[in-house]
Amino acid sequence: MEINKDEKIKELESLLEQEKMVKKGEVVINEDLRIQIEKKDLHIATLIKINEEFSNKISELRFLLKKIIEK
Repeated sequence: MEINKDEKIKELESLLEQEKMVKKGEVVINEDLRIQIEKKDLHIATLIKINEEFSNKISELRFLLKKIIEK
């Protein structure tokens, strides 16, 4: 009977250690994903800024072109 308790304790300790390792792995994966999300957010913000600059320039050029054509 005593051997069974000791074996069960060791088994449970082993399972606990495995769960801790899984949790640590998940934390690392989550950190990596947060970094990737932050990077993608930065890319999106940069692309929006570039798009806005091009849109403004295109609008100015179209206006000038219409002005020239109307003359």
